[in-house]
Amino acid sequence: MSTQPKYTDADKSLRVRRGRVDSVDLYEIKENELEILEHGEPSNIYLNFSIFLLSIASSCILALCTATFKSDLTKYSFLFVSILGIIIGLLLLLLWLKGRKSIKSIIKKIRERIPPDYDCLEEDAVSEKNAKIIISNPSKK
Repeated sequence: MSTQPKYTDADKSLRVRRGRVDSVDLYEIKENELEILEHGEPSNIYLNFSIFLLSIASSCILALCTATFKSDLTKYSFLFVSILGIIIGLLLLLLWLKGRKSIKSIIKKIRERIPPDYDCLEEDAVSEKNAKIIISNPSKK
């Protein structure tokens, strides 16, 4: 019989490997900004309804152009649906175009809370300049 202890899965030590980074940027986010990012752009529903109404309107216009109607009531209802679909669809499309940049502007505002690190920018510029010099003037062997 062996006197060595038997280790279970719970007794084994955890191996942690870590790669170090130079810096970490942490951004603070307000509650309302988080809610907007969580729910998505509020104007997306405008785009969905706009596509729906414009496709219905185009179908009605095609029906008006290709079909013959026995009743004037049917013809006028297709005309009414197509005109209403185009007007409301274009209005919703304009509302979507106006409000679609809200998430991009919030993310830009969050990123601007941390000023750029000029030391890193200078190091990157120097390394890029050196890389261009090395590439443009290869040494002859």
